[in-house]
Amino acid sequence: MIVNIISTQANRKKITGPKKVLLNTLKGLDKIGVRYVFNQPINKYKYNWIHDDQKAIIEAGFVGKPVIIGPNTAVLPRDLPKLRKKLPKGSIYLHPSRWSIEVWEVLGFNEVKLDFWPAGIDLDEFEKVNRVSKEKILLYFKQRDKNLLEFVKKLLKSKNLEYELIHYGIYKEEEYKKALKESKFGIWIGCRESQGIGLQEAFATNLPLIVLDAKSIFDIVPTTSKNYYTYKFPQELKSVKTSTVPYFDERCGIKIESIEEIEDSIKYMQENINSFQPREFIEENLSLEKSAKWLVSFFDRMTIEDKKSYNYQKIAKVLFYIGLVFQKWAWKRAFRKLKMEN
Repeated sequence: MIVNIISTQANRKKITGPKKVLLNTLKGLDKIGVRYVFNQPINKYKYNWIHDDQKAIIEAGFVGKPVIIGPNTAVLPRDLPKLRKKLPKGSIYLHPSRWSIEVWEVLGFNEVKLDFWPAGIDLDEFEKVNRVSKEKILLYFKQRDKNLLEFVKKLLKSKNLEYELIHYGIYKEEEYKKALKESKFGIWIGCRESQGIGLQEAFATNLPLIVLDAKSIFDIVPTTSKNYYTYKFPQELKSVKTSTVPYFDERCGIKIESIEEIEDSIKYMQENINSFQPREFIEENLSLEKSAKWLVSFFDRMTIEDKKSYNYQKIAKVLFYIGLVFQKWAWKRAFRKLKMEN
């Protein structure tokens, strides 16, 4: 079996969420012995995974061969390429978790089957940490009301508890890994996550977390920076119950819905720290091998005929760039890039 992986992340050096999805998936495919190539024409290979490249979505429509798409191609259905045919019958569009599927269903997407698949977590890179002598608390903050962060900081200070603040969009991965190794447990004040790889990497080191869950897409408070732009979601998505931790059970820590629960949660965590085993959860559900086998299993559900077809890469590329004229996100990204350059 050879999988043609179509991804814009293949040659990028910067580690982002989509890049981490690709890297961890490659590690998993290596472990289970599945071969792969990058960014080849869809008509050349039986098994094609369009990880994040929208040009390939247009190409797939011309070729007419079932493909796996996602999870990093579009935030909402409206962000898919404008100048395209419908996705080939039998294709599967992957989301990182169940709640993000509901988002697309609420918006009426029914072009192909929707399913969910999480990327694997590298248990060797994020190895188990002996926390017996650790006293520091990891305090993670991502795009929520800053009053929540200040409340927790004051509470920890009043209890003489030392903490390390990891602020989304500011820290480097080396700083995060260092904080994971030095902490007894963590307090996670984050927004909704379609998967939450960074959070799951903390679990992999066996760090239990108190998580203030984000119940709605609209709980997010956008980062004020020229490096980010605000993505506006339609109001009908208020009905969708999201989560900061879409993959979680009682071994991972404590999930709370109100900041008023934080003090009691800290007390319980301190008194029962040894009862939590988050690494076990990752080993059972999100290892590199399990994730890779999960991804490959989607091909087994598809009926793929090896029929002759032309190479539509070039025409797909042209149509993609013409279609960007009609995409709001493309204009926002272009203006953001101009601001960064200035």
